[in-house]
Amino acid sequence: MRMPVKLRQSLRALPLICLFSPAAHAQLSGSAGILSNYMYRGVSLSADKPAARLALNYDAASGWYAGGQVVSGQLGVESHRYAQWLGYAGYAQRLSSGLSWEVGGTAYAYSGTPSWNFRELYVGLAGEKLSVRLHYAPDYLGFGERTLYAEANGGTPLMQRLNFFWHAGYLYSRDNALTSRPEARVGLAASSNGWQAQLSLDMVRLRSVSSGYYGEASESRSKVRHEVVLALARSF
Repeated sequence: MRMPVKLRQSLRALPLICLFSPAAHAQLSGSAGILSNYMYRGVSLSADKPAARLALNYDAASGWYAGGQVVSGQLGVESHRYAQWLGYAGYAQRLSSGLSWEVGGTAYAYSGTPSWNFRELYVGLAGEKLSVRLHYAPDYLGFGERTLYAEANGGTPLMQRLNFFWHAGYLYSRDNALTSRPEARVGLAASSNGWQAQLSLDMVRLRSVSSGYYGEASESRSKVRHEVVLALARSF
């Protein structure tokens, strides 16, 4: 049984949480917009500055899909902006129970720092109001770390053209405990005449190691960071 385009798109949500779902009736769709901060799994990839984003998506009638995005990002180690690319492809189908499953892969490319490029594989399952995904990266951000990232996404309409949404995720690194972190996002999304606006609160718990008197690691500390993100986009 083929899964409807709208359900495939809600199940698929891009790894960095799509700003807005493309039109349900379109096989080829996209959006262009700006963000006050480009947050990726609780960490800013725009140096806590505004960023521009362009996204395209294609859904085939057979269940195959592909797409990507480019963002004007800036890693913390860089002094200037450059394009950050993301591409994905996968296959999704609806079960007789009403649930839907998907499997696919994602590739990340950082033109300013190519050594950070990496790839992930993912599997997902979704119902009408809730979707979950599990991602695996054998070389996360080119650091030689094997990671698993689990996420859940959901939402509910509050009134016409206004929706509440939430996201929760956990990144686990088998090779570096400091990379592991929980993160979450809650917010409101509104749409009108092809325009969409989103206001969200992003939260993440980051860990660090403090040094002792002789420079050796003495203890691990954690802190919670909160970031309010505003996004505006136009669908096409």
